[in-house]
Amino acid sequence: MRNWMLLGLGLTAAGGVALGRRYALREDLDWETVAKPGRIVEVDGYGVHVVERGAGPAVLLIHGFGGHTFSYRHQLPVLSRDHRTIAVDLKGYGYSQRDPDAGLSQTDQARMLKGLFERLEVEDAVVVGHSMGGAVAQRFAATYPKLVHALVLVASAPVDLRVPAMNVPAPLLRPVLPALAGLAARRIFSASFYDRSKAAPDVFEEYIRPSRIQGSMDGLLRMTRERAEDRPVDMSSITQPVLLLYAADDRIVKLNRAQDVRARLPQARLVVVDRAGHLLLEERPDECNGAILSFLRDLRRSAEAVPAAST
Repeated sequence: MRNWMLLGLGLTAAGGVALGRRYALREDLDWETVAKPGRIVEVDGYGVHVVERGAGPAVLLIHGFGGHTFSYRHQLPVLSRDHRTIAVDLKGYGYSQRDPDAGLSQTDQARMLKGLFERLEVEDAVVVGHSMGGAVAQRFAATYPKLVHALVLVASAPVDLRVPAMNVPAPLLRPVLPALAGLAARRIFSASFYDRSKAAPDVFEEYIRPSRIQGSMDGLLRMTRERAEDRPVDMSSITQPVLLLYAADDRIVKLNRAQDVRARLPQARLVVVDRAGHLLLEERPDECNGAILSFLRDLRRSAEAVPAAST
């Protein structure tokens, strides 16, 4: 059986070579010299890329798998009118450093966020996480509850959803990974919209540009392995206010996942955006921004009512 599996992988590799000419994500950018939209903040010796705007109560924006700070291009200008809004690239993603020694599990990501808060002198924040970023946000809130004032989970699966380990031998997968990743990225990007005509080529190119940074593919392999090593999170330990923002027509994270999360987080408020897919922040920004702003206003009103109620 193992020999047949290896033969199948070999054939896949041969096909990948052919696909590579058209779809491969070529790593032709150097992290040190590539133009970055934000700035680098050093956290425990690791270069974290952030885009920061505005002043006031802090809001942290965490992208999903394959995303980066660009994922929040429609939210940054709006949220930063009244908030210190920080979009971060997780370790190994976007324009953050490519370091073969950096841990890339979600536990490592949460630890990095804690260090980022210390470096930026953020006492606490409303943390927004899209898709995989929502899982990181939940882990961060459960591990460092004093740092998270509230959560906004956008098209997110439960953090306690187990992810199987990838057992394909790296020497077989690595040569064809740029081609397979490029093909998958194009298909997933298109499938992430309710209206596929909005999956514009120029927007896609901005999404995948950081994957051209040298070391990205090796990091992708490590992420898939190290993610399976994360310990389970007790979601009952997440007691902060929560907004769940989901798309009615999401093909990637089905709407029923919202009910899974809500069952574990009974304090959560659910908002469903119609005629939107997995990239609802991109496809329906006005509706998403309105829901997030309404949630932030309610948090502020609750905070202002506490002193009055105690007197």
